[in-house]
Amino acid sequence: MIERINKTEEIRERLVRDGKVSSLDTPEQKEAIDRLNEELTEVRREYKVKEKNSFATASKVVLTN
Repeated sequence: MIERINKTEEIRERLVRDGKVSSLDTPEQKEAIDRLNEELTEVRREYKVKEKNSFATASKVVLTN
């Protein structure tokens, strides 16, 4: 018989017991999370544009031996 090992709950309980878990529900924390999400969205958008431009440039390169 296969025994499935899942330590997630054990780790979660240990973190709560050690006081290493807290809720991010204050207005300041929510605002910081929103700012971070907006910044990450912008970074992803810039990455996609750069990736697309890189592919376009690479498709124009002629490799010779």
